[in-house]
Formats: sequence, C-alpha cells, structure tokens
Amino acid sequence: MSIIKPMLRLTPLILLASCGSIEGQFPSLERRSYENVGAIDAAVTPPAAPVSLPVELKAQVDALLARHKIAHAAYLGRLDAVRAVAARAAGSAPGSEGWVNAHVVLSRLDKIRDDSVAAVRAFDGLIADANAGDSGLVALLTDAQKPVLDDVAAQNDEIRRLSRLIGE
Repeated sequence: MSIIKPMLRLTPLILLASCGSIEGQFPSLERRSYENVGAIDAAVTPPAAPVSLPVELKAQVDALLARHKIAHAAYLGRLDAVRAVAARAAGSAPGSEGWVNAHVVLSRLDKIRDDSVAAVRAFDGLIADANAGDSGLVALLTDAQKPVLDDVAAQNDEIRRLSRLIGE
C-alpha cells in the first residue's frame, strides 16, 4: 500500500513524458506565406439602393397607378348597387330571376375591376425585371404596388362575400 500512493503520484508525470518525442516531423513554427500578406481590407459595401425610380420606370408606375385608380373608383361606384341586388337575391332559388340578375351584376362588378388586376400583373412583371437586374428597385416597386394589391385583395374578399350571399 505504501508503494501505490507514490506510483499514483508519478503516473501523470510518466504519461506526460510519453507525449513528447524528439523523433519525427513537426510543423514549422515559421510564418506561412499567406500570413505575411497585408491586413484584410474591409468588405466592399454594395451601392446604396436608389432613392427614387428612374424617370422611365416612374412613368410606367404612375400610369399603372392611374389605371388602377380609375378602375377602383368605378368598382366603388357600382358596389352599393350590387350589394342591394345581392341582398334582395339572398336566399332565392338558383336559376330564379333574382338569383340570375344578382350573378349578372356581380360578374359586371368583377369585370369593372379588370384594370386593377391587370395593374397588379404589370407590377409583378416590373418587379421580376428589376429583380433580375437591379434589386434596389424591387423595394421601390413593391412599395408602389402595395396599395393596388391591398385594394384588389379587398375587392376579391367583397366579391366572394357577395357570391356566398347570393348562393352559388
């Protein structure tokens, strides 16, 4: 028992001594060639996104917004009349005169908003073209498209609601 304790104390020293060896190839501690190269330059920042649309693109955006504004105004102008016809046709039998009339005025209301839907598609095309070239323009075009998208989404919701009211 008296020999075991000193041996246990020497074991770490024996293990540590066995880790070192003077034979074999060791990596050099000299600087490598790439370590002598100058400091790494700061990352190059991409050019800032444009603050405004180019003149030609702005003209296209303005034309699309005007097209939507006219279509949306026409849609809103007819909406109350269509709501009244749909309310009268609610619960009527499919194929009845009231039911058919309500579907006709609802389809006309849907047709009136075609220019708004076409404006959304045209914006999508402009955004796709900008995404392929200058991604800074994408944010500007998306911001310009947002009110049109919001109006078309509201139109879609109202037409679906009226269609359910009439009965399909």
